[in-house]
Amino acid sequence: GALRDARDMPAVIAAMNSMSHVLLEARQAVYMRYDPGTDSLIASSPYGFAETVRDVRLARGQGLTWLAVTARDVMRVNDVRQDPRAVYRHETRGRAGLFAPMFSDDRLLGVLVVIRDPPFGEHDAQLARTLTAQSVTAIERAERIQSIQDGREGILLALGRALEARDFETHGHTERVVNLALAIGRALGLSDVHLAALRDGAYLHDLGKVQIPDAVLLKPGPLDDQEWKLMRSHSVAGEDLARHIPGLSPQALTLIRHHHERWDGSGYPDGLSGSAIPLLARIFSVCDVFDALTSARPYKPAWSVQGAVSELSRQAGRGLDPEVVEVFLSHVHSQPGNWPEVPASRP
Repeated sequence: GALRDARDMPAVIAAMNSMSHVLLEARQAVYMRYDPGTDSLIASSPYGFAETVRDVRLARGQGLTWLAVTARDVMRVNDVRQDPRAVYRHETRGRAGLFAPMFSDDRLLGVLVVIRDPPFGEHDAQLARTLTAQSVTAIERAERIQSIQDGREGILLALGRALEARDFETHGHTERVVNLALAIGRALGLSDVHLAALRDGAYLHDLGKVQIPDAVLLKPGPLDDQEWKLMRSHSVAGEDLARHIPGLSPQALTLIRHHHERWDGSGYPDGLSGSAIPLLARIFSVCDVFDALTSARPYKPAWSVQGAVSELSRQAGRGLDPEVVEVFLSHVHSQPGNWPEVPASRP
């Protein structure tokens, strides 16, 4: 069940460790992940081992683990502490070791290492073969899911870059705002699910501008009332367009719709105020304003970081969520290397 439900590598490894404990009475277990770049086996999320095992890396041919790879089958050792071929025998709490290599066709994925006191028999070896076969399926599924997510994020980034190019935004605006928003989201304790929604919504926040005519979007002078009405329609249009993107969460859609709402209710499209504005939109707005202020645009020079910080403080409780602004300012002041003109300590 746990392996079948696992959707990423940490979940797969946790399930392997848990099932090793149940099926093989493991005192210790570790998945040695194969890294083709260094041609080595690297310890991943060890169970029952000391923290030092987290740094273990075995070069090809090193130790009992690689012997199991060469044999391409489960290998059992009655006393790893006395076996001169064992590299980290002093890290084990039990005597017997079982080493189960995992291959996807001819591609080495890794080796499951299990340690306990009683010797492993053939029945244990068969259980280990079954467990690793199921684990290979789970790892392949996790890899496919990660590949899809990576590809999807690449598409969203490409869309964001295309939008900023058309709007003559400063190059890199989308990526900067995405990274800032994620940093603030983490500081606010958002879950991984909400961080993913924040990232996706930030990439696509101006998607609706594709429907704004160039004569309005690129107009060098001030917009008249009708043009402003058309420009403000981009947030609702963006939400409508984004609904057609598979897998985009409802939270990401609300960010796209509401990223121009203001804390005092004077924003658009719905005139929401205060905490009625979705949190992800409030986070994004602070980051978007900061990057817009500190970037040169055709109609203005770039502000200094200190000037932008002062403006965010002025806008707190007016246009922007004061709590989010406070967290953002703490983030800026905690990284003086990134903002050399801003003092590290808050007054």
